[in-house]
Amino acid sequence: MVQDASNSNLVNFFLGIIAVFVTGVMLLELQTVLMPFVIAMLLSIIFKPIILGLREKRIPMVIALFGVLLLFLCVLFLMGWVLFASADTFVRELPKYEAKIAVIADQIEASLMVGAERFNLQTSDFQWSDAIDLNSVTSALTTGLGSFLSFVATTFMVVLFMLFILAGSGDLGKKVRLSFPEDVSSKLASVIKIVDSQVRQYLVTKTLVSLSTGFLTWLALLLLGVDFPLVFGFIAFVLNYIPNVGSTVAVLFPFGLTLLQFETATVPLLVILGLGGIQMIMGNVIEPRIMGYSLNLSPLLILVSLIFWGWLWGVWGMVLAVPLTSTIKIVFENLESTRRFARLMNGSVD
Repeated sequence: MVQDASNSNLVNFFLGIIAVFVTGVMLLELQTVLMPFVIAMLLSIIFKPIILGLREKRIPMVIALFGVLLLFLCVLFLMGWVLFASADTFVRELPKYEAKIAVIADQIEASLMVGAERFNLQTSDFQWSDAIDLNSVTSALTTGLGSFLSFVATTFMVVLFMLFILAGSGDLGKKVRLSFPEDVSSKLASVIKIVDSQVRQYLVTKTLVSLSTGFLTWLALLLLGVDFPLVFGFIAFVLNYIPNVGSTVAVLFPFGLTLLQFETATVPLLVILGLGGIQMIMGNVIEPRIMGYSLNLSPLLILVSLIFWGWLWGVWGMVLAVPLTSTIKIVFENLESTRRFARLMNGSVD
């Protein structure tokens, strides 16, 4: 009897591994369709209260959807303007930094040569400065037509999916009541309402905190006279969706630039202290207070989800990794059968 139970558990374990592998392959192969659909799902959760509010005022669904579409396109236009202005400024200032990096590379090369001669080591004729060609970066920024067309196609699919999802907003609760007995339907409707509310609260709070972090980063760098403050502000906004790793990268990028831009260490020190303080306050003080609770995700789970979704969907997968994982945890917490899995996803046992 014990052996049969052991064999059954072993079979279930291997079936689970096979299921995860098959799911990963499907997510990878269907990336073109699934990634826009996932983004549309998250966006529809954010915009759903607007649609429901307009519907309560007896505004036709077509007009309500058109209003949401205009709002989304305005946000998209603003982001596009920020990216275009940032890329244009970056391309114009890049030659100045290329010369500085070449000088630093020559100094490092000379130091290595001296060290190699001291220890009687053979050195090649390789020139370190030749390996640094920032013109390729400029070329990539100015000739990214293929990437732009891909972005436009993905955006169109996101908008299309989002409009169809929003068109059915508010109907799920009614369908549940019609499909199940009263005791079951009331419980399911309550769970759906709680999950919908908590996921929306998380996404809206995270977006507002990310916008605030990006704005404060831009303002701090602008006041300190650092180049490309708009670029680093936008990077901080996007990377704020990736906890720990994203906030660290958002601080190190401008810090590295200030080491090249300024001759003294005063501004770089102010940058790393100021931006580090902004990230800590926004992430550890402001966000939990606005949200009202902490998701308490395990750091190991965050790392695994970043690797998994980054492997599947690249940079956008890493940006979506934590929102998706947080959404799954919220769903698990509100279902009795999966609550134990939500506890396993916790970062602490408190």
